[in-house]
Amino acid sequence: MSPVSRLALILCLSLPACAQTWFSNLAQNPTTSSCSVTWTTAVPTTAHITYGLAAGSYTKSTTNTAQYSRTATQVISGLTAGTTYHFKIVASDTSHSWATSMDYGCTTTKTTAQHSVQLNWKASTSTGVTGYQVYRSTVSGGYYAVLSNATGLNFTDTSVNSGTTYYYVVAALNAAGQQSPYSNQVTAPVP
Repeated sequence: MSPVSRLALILCLSLPACAQTWFSNLAQNPTTSSCSVTWTTAVPTTAHITYGLAAGSYTKSTTNTAQYSRTATQVISGLTAGTTYHFKIVASDTSHSWATSMDYGCTTTKTTAQHSVQLNWKASTSTGVTGYQVYRSTVSGGYYAVLSNATGLNFTDTSVNSGTTYYYVVAALNAAGQQSPYSNQVTAPVP
């Protein structure tokens, strides 16, 4: 054995877990408030994850896995939506030699705001009114499409899209299906 290979062997024996616990097959599954991390090690290990908002600044930690295994999954929870977190996996083999992975990043998903438009109107003064028909358009002043029938004096439109302006009118209906003229138009920009 050459002196160089002998030196490499000595160095390997003196390093904790010397490549026996290297990490592979890392997979992440972020949500708005968590990041599930799965990985594989070369030998059975117990492990935990240290994490924080910046590489090298791991201020929090998950609990250690209970059993030795080559494949592990841990969930980092209580995270903020739309934020990148940095983490390292810290694992120990059965001889209690510890190894730490390189830095990884996990970005939680952003929340998608659900918008709606709430419409309220006064009761028609006509006799025999049995309900109302709600109309909507994306063009001011016309081309209204029937959106819904309402028996009360309000309606919530939950089928709106962000960045679109909607125009609404309401018409009263009687039992024979006759309709009044449209109400005044209401404009609703959705952020």
